[in-house]
Amino acid sequence: MSDADPTMRILVLMRHSQAQSFSAGGDLGRELTEPGRQLAADVGSWLLGQGVRPDVVIVSPSTRTRQTWESLRDSGLPAQDVWSDEAIYDGDPVDIIESIQAVPDDVGTLVVIGHAPGIPALALDLEQHLPEGATSPANGWPPASVAVVGHPGSWASFPTEQSAVVAFHRA
Repeated sequence: MSDADPTMRILVLMRHSQAQSFSAGGDLGRELTEPGRQLAADVGSWLLGQGVRPDVVIVSPSTRTRQTWESLRDSGLPAQDVWSDEAIYDGDPVDIIESIQAVPDDVGTLVVIGHAPGIPALALDLEQHLPEGATSPANGWPPASVAVVGHPGSWASFPTEQSAVVAFHRA
């Protein structure tokens, strides 16, 4: 009998939306701009249209990632729980992977909202199975861009050779 989990899980990797360039509270306190709030809401609508319904959302402790989630939520995207993880802030792909691997397997769909370069670098390390003519993450990752990743198996095994970007939306 195999210990492998045959369940397909969905991971959404998102760079926070457009933020102010300065905050008196430092980098962690940078807030979204009004256009950034709208971009995030538009991404929320796009994700809903793709059938994404997150169980859990992980954000960095920055104001801009939390506000990005709030705009996604306000656009109608549901989530059962929201967690904050310091490893996502200034995290490289290994830090982000460790955060994902710690997610319990009863979570079927996970959204991670973080920062560049960590989030884009992680997505670019994964196999891409995009529909013909789709925009690729390799062509740039501006704020509020998002990759939808299919991952077969447990979160603890992420990523495997079968983990792949199946949709990408450039805001």
